[in-house]
Amino acid sequence: MKKSCCNSRLALWLLSISFIVVGWGCSTQKNTLPNRLYHSINAKYNGYFNAKESYQEGLRRLSDMHTDNYDQVLKVFRYGTEQQAASIANNMDVAYQKASIVIRRHSMNIRGVEHNPWIDASFFLIARSHFFKRDFTLANLTFEYIVRTYDSGIKYESKIWMAKCYHELGQYPNALQMLERAQANDRNGLLDRDASRLLSLVFADHYIRQENYAAAIPHLEAGIQKTRSKRESTRLAFIQAQVYLESEQYPQAQQTFARVLKMNPTFDLAFQARISMARAYAPGEGGGDFIRSELTDMLRNDRNRAYRDQIYYALAELARRQDREGEAIENYMKSIEVSEGNNMQKGLSFLRLGEIYLDRPEFMKASVHYDSAMVYLPQQYEDYAKVSQKKNVLSSLAGHIRVINREDSLQRLAGLSESEREAVVEGIIAELREQEQEARQREQDMMRAAQQIAQSRMQQGNIGGRQDGGWYFYNPTAISYGRTEFFGMFGDRPLEDLWRIGNRQTADFDFAMDDAGWETGEEELETGDVFDKQTYLRNIPLSPEQITASDRRIATAFFNKGMVFKDRLSDYNNAISSFETLMSRFPDNDRKLLTYYYLYTLLRETGNHSRAEIYKNRLINEYPESGYAQIIGDPNYLENLTARQNYAADLYRQAYEDFVAGRYQEAVRKSVLADTLEIPKSLKGQFSYVNALAKGRMGQDEAFREQLELVVRDYTGTPVYQPASDLLASLGAPPPRVAPEREELADAEVRPEGPASIFSHNPSSVHFYVFVVESGRVNVNEFRNFVNAFGSASFPDRNLTSSSIFLDERRQLITVTNFPNQESGMGYHEALLASEDFHAFETRFIRHFLISVDNYPIFYQEKDAEAYGAFFRSRYLSE
Repeated sequence: MKKSCCNSRLALWLLSISFIVVGWGCSTQKNTLPNRLYHSINAKYNGYFNAKESYQEGLRRLSDMHTDNYDQVLKVFRYGTEQQAASIANNMDVAYQKASIVIRRHSMNIRGVEHNPWIDASFFLIARSHFFKRDFTLANLTFEYIVRTYDSGIKYESKIWMAKCYHELGQYPNALQMLERAQANDRNGLLDRDASRLLSLVFADHYIRQENYAAAIPHLEAGIQKTRSKRESTRLAFIQAQVYLESEQYPQAQQTFARVLKMNPTFDLAFQARISMARAYAPGEGGGDFIRSELTDMLRNDRNRAYRDQIYYALAELARRQDREGEAIENYMKSIEVSEGNNMQKGLSFLRLGEIYLDRPEFMKASVHYDSAMVYLPQQYEDYAKVSQKKNVLSSLAGHIRVINREDSLQRLAGLSESEREAVVEGIIAELREQEQEARQREQDMMRAAQQIAQSRMQQGNIGGRQDGGWYFYNPTAISYGRTEFFGMFGDRPLEDLWRIGNRQTADFDFAMDDAGWETGEEELETGDVFDKQTYLRNIPLSPEQITASDRRIATAFFNKGMVFKDRLSDYNNAISSFETLMSRFPDNDRKLLTYYYLYTLLRETGNHSRAEIYKNRLINEYPESGYAQIIGDPNYLENLTARQNYAADLYRQAYEDFVAGRYQEAVRKSVLADTLEIPKSLKGQFSYVNALAKGRMGQDEAFREQLELVVRDYTGTPVYQPASDLLASLGAPPPRVAPEREELADAEVRPEGPASIFSHNPSSVHFYVFVVESGRVNVNEFRNFVNAFGSASFPDRNLTSSSIFLDERRQLITVTNFPNQESGMGYHEALLASEDFHAFETRFIRHFLISVDNYPIFYQEKDAEAYGAFFRSRYLSE
């Protein structure tokens, strides 16, 4: 009875409290216990609870979608791709909306103090929802608001999340600053265990993103020690092993991969740990035989059948680290052969083969394997751009080598008797027929093997981990993949006979001119049926004219080959070899001056000063007036020239100021002094014109007239020529007695223009038209074809020719020659601007201008298209 009475009183008390809460709890501006209870309970168990549920559901979905890429160091945090983030946007929007309602309805911010403990948590949830929607700027602002406004554990954790935002925005110095602040908070005991763990992992992520792997290791170890989940700590240990591997701490990497295997990892993680141990093999440390044995055992396990490509790749990596190159090549090839849809792995195997052949060096084989690597490597591959660039360079180099081999082969045939030539060609055709038959047999064997694999899988009712989806011809995905396989093995081939033959060089001597590289200025050779003797015989150079044309193709290919080695591969020894072979075989080639100059600079660069002097002397003796002779004759030529011209520009500025201020005698003195300086003709003309105007102001009528006549006579084509002519024509009237206004001087272009240019303006010189093309932005082959077609169509009587060389790693220089003077060249410029076909290209990535033969070597030495472009606009377009 007594117990029942107590229960009744408790119920009555709770009921009273509930009435008080309901009656008084709607106010957010009264700091009373009922109000705090009402808003706190409603915030936590209503809006905040639902917001957090939606947020966590989004994170679960994001985690399920994540796929680790074991070809790179795994991501410490799984944020997902942009597409994956977009798929959970609705979850994050719900979290944001519900948390916002909590803040609007239940915030008890009274005189700057928040009395509801769930408001800062709601802001924290909103900031993280912005983060996972990839709105990092808004997220960062929200975290910053929390740090400024609240004084709780969430404040200190928000600093860590600010660092994460800065990481995604690429602002690493700001990220490090926030991490160091959070680290100080952690030392003072202001972070709980989970926040302290997060700090360690964000620190590790900070250094891994910047490839400072050694600095990441202690933070990863600290994060592992603070991680409660065994699954997560195993994954972090694997990342730590990868980081040891990337920092070339091979024994530690081996030990940590072995540690992962003892942590009961998932099948994928265990498999990758064993594979990675091969990459972590340290020569001299031992254990290679054990690793090879482990990998060989994995090959025998049917469960690993779908992963044989990775196992063979690991065996190849182990062999390569043991300097067993032949074994490495064999295993890379096996990795390619057994690959069943893993394009990344196949691409990596082709890439490693390309690297081996490039190191040997066997450039033709390297080019083929880099080409194949680019077929399979996805654009997301971290070194995709570098590999693509190297592939393009090697394709260009291979093209020039093929031209040399082809022309040499044709010339050797030309040296045989007619019966001997026909016998050689018949032998080539017989070999082609045999290769074709072998290729057909290999194709049939591959088809039978593919059918057997498909039938075996269907019988097992299992597609083996990769989910290939049944027999090839019934599977649209497999058919699509088959097309990619075809292009990877055989290239994008036209519908023609003998497409299977891999060595087309044997088949047709590469009769089609190579697309990569520089313009050769020659027509393409004729191609045809590879089983027809005439296909070969009609391209053999028999006449003196044909031999000369063939020699010109070889010489051009040697020069371009040397340029690739010099500018794009930085392989100076091979560049020297190419240029010296060019000079040995073709001593009077069209590029002798440039070849001398490159040999001089390359030999100096490689420390062979005695041989460099030989080419220096040849250049100076044979081309004494060239810009290159001046440059190498005086090592400080360009610096001294710039200094002299800067001095002249400053002197002119002073003369101009003297003239404007009425100090005419001083203006004349400075103008006369300029006659002793080696300066561009246009600047000398400006001095001479100021001299004339100053003498006119001083009343020296005859001297005024004579000086104007000198300007008109000696400075034709400069900016002061026309105003001096007009003034001279008006001298029937009394000479001017008042100083010209500043505007008159500006019209005559005598106003100082700042530091003098290193370029000179000579309108009567022979000119070239130059295009500086960003090769990564514009299809250079297509643009070169346009330049040739445009010149032929628009100026058929000029016999314009074009050539192309690399200005640097990313720009090609296409030069159109020759124009007898500026006026002729500007006609080309104006016609170009009116061409619709020209504007069809991405012209913002193409700089183009007219340049005199005097300025061309200086421009090529400086490679500053912007500086010369400014000179061109001021001297050529302002007239």
